[in-house]
Parts: sequence; structure tokens; C-alpha cells
Amino acid sequence: MNKTLSRAIAVTAVSAAGLAGTLAVTPTATAETGARAAVAAPAGKLTDSGRLEKTGFGYKADVFGTKLLLEGVELRALKGGYAQQRCTTMAGRVAEKKSILAPLDEITDGLLPEGLIDLSVTKQTSETYKSGNRTGVRGVSTVGDVTIGGLELPGIGKLPKLKIEGLQSVADAFHANGKFGHEESFGFKGISLDYSGSVVEGTPLAMLLDILNQVTAPVSQIVNQVIGLLRSLGPGGMIEIPGLGGIGLGASTGKASGKQGISEAYALKVLINATGNNTMLQLGRARTAISKAGPAGVFRGTATGANILGDIPLLNVGNLGQRSIPCGGTDGKIQTTKAANYKLLGGLVNVTGVTYKTMGAYGNGKAARALIGTDLGTITVPTLGLEVKGLSSLVNLKRTAKSAKVKPTVTTKYLQISHNGKPVTLKAGDSYDLGDDNFLNFRKLFDRTFHGTGVHGLQLNLAGIGLLDLASSSGRIFPR
Repeated sequence: MNKTLSRAIAVTAVSAAGLAGTLAVTPTATAETGARAAVAAPAGKLTDSGRLEKTGFGYKADVFGTKLLLEGVELRALKGGYAQQRCTTMAGRVAEKKSILAPLDEITDGLLPEGLIDLSVTKQTSETYKSGNRTGVRGVSTVGDVTIGGLELPGIGKLPKLKIEGLQSVADAFHANGKFGHEESFGFKGISLDYSGSVVEGTPLAMLLDILNQVTAPVSQIVNQVIGLLRSLGPGGMIEIPGLGGIGLGASTGKASGKQGISEAYALKVLINATGNNTMLQLGRARTAISKAGPAGVFRGTATGANILGDIPLLNVGNLGQRSIPCGGTDGKIQTTKAANYKLLGGLVNVTGVTYKTMGAYGNGKAARALIGTDLGTITVPTLGLEVKGLSSLVNLKRTAKSAKVKPTVTTKYLQISHNGKPVTLKAGDSYDLGDDNFLNFRKLFDRTFHGTGVHGLQLNLAGIGLLDLASSSGRIFPR
């Protein structure tokens, strides 16, 4: 491996760890070991019949306990308890997942000690249901206790200590009495803050401490007052806690139209800057959606600009503003979304000009078609002298009324690839040696099934780091 890339890997690992802070999750006997939450038949009676029932609606849910964002990029190894319901027409499905995280010192082979953030068990569930004339999808995120700070950091001293107990977020998107609707809620059972620094009267921090110092007040009253204070700060507002970071409310929003219902709730967000860098921890988030589905079923598809499967779990990052096809399609209209530019792993990989395209349309009978694509303006890996311009991938799907088999058409292209200033030409399936065990592969198909397929525009194997997927697009027309 060349010395420049070797140094970049070392700096990347340390800086990613430092920026992420020190996260520890209490391991339990019920920790999830699979890559995806288990989806099962009804638990209890989620349908009138007590069995799975196919409906004329598409349901989708994303529920997780913890999510950590570094410079807007998700550290996927630190995502706790992800219970996903992929688009389905079936009522009575249940997805459940508990804490999947081990202490961070284990994740990083001792690179980081545990202590800055401690989380107890998280439990997430999502379920589709049908009762009488109401059908919907409900997501519930539960996080036990969260403790942030309270430890000594070299050169900084003892940090303030914030403790939050029993967070829960609920998001329910439904259709009842001929209309779409949504219901969402969030709350927590207790909160405390040990803070010995100076306080300016009249500031949100002073008001927070006044609330928490009501020794004789009922816990429910204190919690309600804290929520009221956080709400008074407006959308995105946070209470600054010097020496630790800040705390703010998440979101509790929803919308309903003649075509769909969407519900989203997450309890709290905590900014951690004690290490000198901004890291955002989201706690207890649930998002659900329901829409009308056609005879062909539902659309499944995701477009992602970049995703890294790291040799070091902490370096698993991705979900760069990714987009999905709505379960019920887009009425044939192509939806185009532009995402922000990104610097991955401290600038080791730079991605600009990220644009996503999605489309889904029902035809006559069980016919349907879909489109999902990803365009990247420029990708650079300075340590390797690699530059890629105009990379794109596109998956077109078509199902006829006579067959459930989906015919995919995959298109991948680029305008220019250069390595150390010299042009590189690649055909589908070609691999290019960048030296020192680093390789570039063009057009890699994945997950080919009866209902669709996926493609990575480029795959970059970074020695000592892992596999970087670029301009990935995948889609399905799923009958149930």
C-alpha cells in the first residue's frame, strides 16, 4: 500500500472515531444478530381475521432507536435497532428489532473507550394492520435510558452529564372512512442534567435548570415543562449546554392527501461537540407511510450516491440523501431530487452533483413500470489520483398485465475517468488496477430477482478501508 493512502486510512479511522465521540450500547441477550429486522405474521390480532391479508394499499415503515450523523453522513455501524417494513400490500406484518450495537471499544478493536454516551436496550417495532374500515402502518421506537457526558476528558476536564429516561416515539399512517390520516406522538419518562458551569439568567439553559431543580414537582410535570421549553425554541432550536453540546426536540409531523398519509416522529436530538467536532445523535425515530396500490402490487426502489462497507465497522457510512420510489408510485411523473455534496471519511472521497430520479406508474390490469436512477457530477479520491466525471446508473422496470415477471433494463455510463491525469476506458464488467491493492470496477449488477434488479455504477475497492459503491440504483415491482 502506498504511504499516502496508508496515512489517509489511519487519519480517517481516528478522525471518524473522534468525530463520532465515544458511543457505548449496553449489550443484551436479545441483541439482534441479523442484518435486517425479522418480519413475521401477526403478533396478536393485527387483522380482523388474525391472518395476513392482502389489501389495496401500500405500507412502508422505517423505525430505529439511535442514528448518528457525522458531517451529514450516517455512520451505519452506529445505527441501533432498525426495524424496517419494506413496501408491502399485506396487513398483519410485524418487524421487530432490538439493540444491535456492541460497545464502541469493541467495534473499533479498542481504538476508543466507552463512556461519553451510554445507551440501554432499544426496541423498535413496525406493524401493518387492518381493523374494520381502518388500515395502516404503525411504527414504535423505544429507547431505555441515555446518559451523555459525566466523564473526564484529557485537557478538557469533567463534562456535564445529561440523562434521559424512557424515550418513545410513535408514528401511525392510516386510511379510514375513505380518507388518509396520520397520528404521531413522542415523550420520555424523566430527564436530569448535572451542570456546574456558569449560567446566564434568562437563557434557555437557565430556564432548563430551573425546571429540573423543582425537587418536589411530579416527574410528569417536569417532562411536560421541558418539552414545552424545547418547543418554544421553534423548529431546529436547541438548548446549548457548554462543554457538552446541546439538546433539542426532534420532529413530530405528518401530512395526508387524497393519495397518501405520512407520519413521522422522533423524540430528541443531541448535539455532541465536547471533542471539538459536531456530531448529531438522533434518538427514537419512526416514519410510516401508506398509499393506494394498484393490481400490480407496490414499487420498491432506492437510489444511493455512495455507500461504504468498511473493513472497520466504524467506517460503514452511507445513505447520502438517498431516495426511494413511493410504494404507490408517482402517477408516471419523474421526481428529481438534488442532494448535498459530500466529503466521505474526512475528505478521502469527495462526491459532488448528486441527483436522484424516481418514477412509478400503473398500467392497465396488472401492468406497471418504474424508473430509478442516480447521477453523480464528480467523484475524486485525491490520495489515489482518481477522478470520475458524469457517472450515472439507471434501472427501468416493466411488468406486463399477463405476467408477474419484471423485465429490467439497466443503463450505466460515465463521461470521463482519469487516474494520475491519464484517461481510463472501462466497459461493463471491466476492472482497473489502481495500484497497491486498490481496484475500480464498472457496472456491477446485484440482487437480480424475478421482480427487478440493482446496479452499482462503480465499485471502488480501497485497500485497508473497504468497498465503496457509487451511483447505486435498484428497483422492484413487488406483487404483495
